[in-house]
Amino acid sequence: MSSHPWLQPIVFADGRTLPTRILPGPMEGVTEGSFLSAMSRRGFVNAWFTPFLRISTGVPRRSRLQHWLQPFLHTGMPVIAQIMGIDSAKLATTAAILHSLGATCVDLNCACPSPTVIGNGGGGKRLCEPDWITRTLDAMREACGNHAISVKIRVGFDSPAELPAIAEAVRAARPDLVFCHFRTVRELYRPISDGLQRLAKARDLLPDCILFGSGDLFTADDAEAMRQQCAVDGVIPARGLLQNPALLRDIHDHCHNRPPTPLSDAERIDFLRDIAAASGQRPGANHGFVLRVAAGLYGRDSALFRALATCRNLRMANECLNRADAATAPRIGKDQP
Repeated sequence: MSSHPWLQPIVFADGRTLPTRILPGPMEGVTEGSFLSAMSRRGFVNAWFTPFLRISTGVPRRSRLQHWLQPFLHTGMPVIAQIMGIDSAKLATTAAILHSLGATCVDLNCACPSPTVIGNGGGGKRLCEPDWITRTLDAMREACGNHAISVKIRVGFDSPAELPAIAEAVRAARPDLVFCHFRTVRELYRPISDGLQRLAKARDLLPDCILFGSGDLFTADDAEAMRQQCAVDGVIPARGLLQNPALLRDIHDHCHNRPPTPLSDAERIDFLRDIAAASGQRPGANHGFVLRVAAGLYGRDSALFRALATCRNLRMANECLNRADAATAPRIGKDQP
């Protein structure tokens, strides 16, 4: 076993574990369906972090929660289930049910910058009430017993100057894990110049927490810079997986002092073909998600993206990818563990 700290498992009080500290970040509208299947089949991940489940009018029925969680559990990998809302009691009850269904950890989303979510008072808007974060995590802890809970935050709502109060609220509740994105909610995903300095400040303010860093992680070198400059205990790349689905593998290899193995053109096309297969969707369904992934893998100026952009549905996108597949080297890597 490597001595690199990011390759060490996290063992929670209930005996459940996360195999490493290099995890996929949650992505609303991405981490589901064909993306989940394509990533899992190739061994590009060893755990899953779900997009948020909004808890609003009431605690969802157990059957609904099971239906939502099952695709992630079906991969056979540990699952961090993320929930969002404003009612502490409902969130706590939901967290306990998710643990009983097999979630390894339940995460409280206090980071989502979506204007719709913010307008409803959820996600990143919760950072405006640090005391609420403490109360809700305390309620989750009481409901979940020794099962793991976590919180995802940003460094502030309007300003990084809010971070000390947010960190104090998190520290008071002592969650098992903290995931911190280095932008404020208002900054959305706009470029900033001092992200790592902000995350280093979060590290200073949360010295006793297992802290995962998030933000602009597109290469193994980005992850290494975050480790060296911020001393985070792990990373959760998200958008970087759209550009390089094998990014977590590259970071693992870096931790083993091995060079990354770039995906071949055949592997990238094969990945897109699996995305386009979109189990359960009609062949005539919209292929917008395929375009989104293709833009990340190849760029919007590439010949393949331009060809896919002329397709009107998934059937046509599959035909386009089959033609591209035939023009490359033999397909490789699809069913590798």
